[in-house]
Amino acid sequence: MTERPVLLVKPGNAGEGNGPLRCSALDAEITRLQASDEPSAIFITDDYADLFQTTVEGYLIAVQSMWERGLRATLIRREKKLINARDTRALERATWEGKPHSLQDHFLRLMGVPLHAFDMFPDLDILQNLANAVRHGDGASARKVHELCPTLWFNWVAPDDVLVTGPYRIAGSRDGPKHPPFESITLPEQLLEQMIQSVMWFWEDIEHMRCNSFKRKSGSVVAKISTWQVGRAQRRNARVWHHADSAFPRDTA
Repeated sequence: MTERPVLLVKPGNAGEGNGPLRCSALDAEITRLQASDEPSAIFITDDYADLFQTTVEGYLIAVQSMWERGLRATLIRREKKLINARDTRALERATWEGKPHSLQDHFLRLMGVPLHAFDMFPDLDILQNLANAVRHGDGASARKVHELCPTLWFNWVAPDDVLVTGPYRIAGSRDGPKHPPFESITLPEQLLEQMIQSVMWFWEDIEHMRCNSFKRKSGSVVAKISTWQVGRAQRRNARVWHHADSAFPRDTA
């Protein structure tokens, strides 16, 4: 088993606040402006909301880039150790999925287990596609994000769908597109926090694989495995965002 890669996200619970990764200051200012009686507040609020969205998008790209860099580095070290390979360009160029010899294919080949066997794979899949959509806009990645998390488009009405709210009835156009434009997505801070936490959990799982592969386990290794098992059982309750959550999570609605 390969040595554990450097943790590329600052340790700590995602919800506790990790320096610039928190958007609380912007969020607090938006809340203050929404409650303000100032005539210009509504215009300033829109500007702050756009800035908030851009900030979350930027951090999502950073988290995805660091995680993917760590994953590639791990696979390259594994390739060199197992096969003594000098040419690692195939791993350097591999895409996340879709094409033959993707990163997921290489992971299975070198690690012996598929990436989708990890608890955090659904989150990592969203992170990869979401960051790619932020970079490039509408396309295959944006469509996949919509398929996985349609409620992030709170104002989208799909073709043939009908929304009824009190006396109001909104029907989607039958001739309309099947997917909304990516630019109309709303990304809550909780989604960013969960992606950070999921990346950390993934590296914990990789460390567990490494420790579990030891033929002889010291007392400290046994204790580490036991701690991992307890922590893994608590992950579902520790989540701050779920795939079915809307653009406005329950605790902030």
